[in-house]
Amino acid sequence: MQIFESVPNISEGRDRQKIEALLDVLRPIENLKILDHSSDPDHNRSVFTYIGTREAILAAGLALVKKAAEILDLNSHTGVHPRLGVVDVLPVVPVFQSTMADAVILAHQLGESIEKFGIPVVFYEHSALRPEFRNLADVRRKSYNIKVHKTAGLVCVGARDYLIAYNINLAVADVSTAKMLAGKIRESGGGLRGVKALGLYLKSRGLAQVSMNLTEPGVTGPEEVYARVKTLAEEAGMLVQEEELVGVLPALVVREAQKLSEDIEAKIALLKKHGAVEKAEEEKHN
Repeated sequence: MQIFESVPNISEGRDRQKIEALLDVLRPIENLKILDHSSDPDHNRSVFTYIGTREAILAAGLALVKKAAEILDLNSHTGVHPRLGVVDVLPVVPVFQSTMADAVILAHQLGESIEKFGIPVVFYEHSALRPEFRNLADVRRKSYNIKVHKTAGLVCVGARDYLIAYNINLAVADVSTAKMLAGKIRESGGGLRGVKALGLYLKSRGLAQVSMNLTEPGVTGPEEVYARVKTLAEEAGMLVQEEELVGVLPALVVREAQKLSEDIEAKIALLKKHGAVEKAEEEKHN
């Protein structure tokens, strides 16, 4: 029983009614389990984490994009986090009895189905069709020449490995400080391996944030990142206020995926057994 994870990032983090409407299209889908959802008003972004079978992940992604395109408009969106679409990213991660090759096939199937709604799709990471779009950061930088939907923008669909979305909030309001720290710790700036980082200002909390994706959590995890940011901040005469984990850790995803697979297999076995009993009863009466 192949199980995949998907972690769509939605460009809406303030309107609770709209966020619930998006979650409502996921809840009835068979063989899908929502593990986590969180929203941030400054980012104006919601992150959903769910696991499911191939069919469930496909159904969920299509339902989510369709609903988001109906109720969200990128033209009226404001928030500190970069975004290209109302469903900004839609990654597929192989978790249980599935490979990256399986995830690539599923990502392409998902993206091609989304395009039938008239919403452009860019494939990134392992599913990239163009080498310059493998890195999501490059997709954002080169988005000026990509066709977009007038209100929904575009959807970045990718097959990727696990990552950890992780933020560190500073006890200062100066965003230049967060940008300085982000520049020092991101891999592309000579920092820590597998770290992508941005410096952002969170108006509702009056503080600066180092917002990160840890793309190789087995190499560089939250503990190492926190220690490095804390040291750099203190060297600059500042303090770290708090840390935030967005979504769930990979180990939990794996455990939940195995459990979901076992539950589905048990359900199938029960249905087969029930069907065999009914058939035997029917033959008996005939």
